[in-house]
Amino acid sequence: MLFLILVSVVGGNTQADIIIDDFTDETNDRFTNSGSFIGAGFDFSGVGRRSGWSTLVSQNVVITAEHSRGSGQVSFYPSNDPNSTPVVREILAGGQQIGSTDLYLRVLDEPVSSDIKIYDFATESISAPAYDENTNSGLFNAGSFQNEIAYMMGVSSTDHASPRIDQAVGRNVISGYIEDIPFDGKTDNDSLILLRESPGDAAYVQYESRFVTGDSGAPLFVESNGELLLLGVNSFISTTGTELSGVTYIGNHAGEINAFISANAVPEPNVIGLGLLALIGLSTRRRK
Repeated sequence: MLFLILVSVVGGNTQADIIIDDFTDETNDRFTNSGSFIGAGFDFSGVGRRSGWSTLVSQNVVITAEHSRGSGQVSFYPSNDPNSTPVVREILAGGQQIGSTDLYLRVLDEPVSSDIKIYDFATESISAPAYDENTNSGLFNAGSFQNEIAYMMGVSSTDHASPRIDQAVGRNVISGYIEDIPFDGKTDNDSLILLRESPGDAAYVQYESRFVTGDSGAPLFVESNGELLLLGVNSFISTTGTELSGVTYIGNHAGEINAFISANAVPEPNVIGLGLLALIGLSTRRRK
């Protein structure tokens, strides 16, 4: 049983540094571009940030938190080098909230280039008895992700000149899953819960982290076959003093996300049509 009162994480331009134990620029800041970075073996190029966080799930579709959608341009850096040339795209107006969840999909004005990572995302369905508002209880097993070490992203405390490169990475263990937890007017937030442990606790990991107000929409990953697998987006924290991070889980809505990606797919070149035009031109020339 878990006793908590939850509040959605508020987005916006206010600087809010993710809490990471033993944080250093070299180990936890993506754009310090250090070989000691805990994410140095992974590709974070598909994670963009400017007015909000955007994580690529196709060449032209990004996912973020509904309550902190962001707008305007987003920059994707092909490496962790802050001096590399970013791929800059405009976020188109509109988008789609997935049901009554904190998941929100946006479309870019152009597909990203091939040097930018497109993330696979969880498709495993997890279910449990619905969260009970009267008793504030309902922490259950998170399926195959239970007790997995996750990579949590948020705003870095490193003093960068641009918010685009204010990106930090910490770790935490997935403590459990809550079904249909209500917050911010949403009623279908199937959520992964990550409790911030203390040194010496069995579930404590190096660079233990917890996101805070302002880190909304950033992605949560686990390692899968040497790659980053996207599990969800930062959504809420506890107001009771419980060191808790709540992430809206993607896997239960994989079908809806794939349908949106398909509906907004980048058109393939009309190879048949081009071939017919070439044949017509060739035939015309032969008749002369």
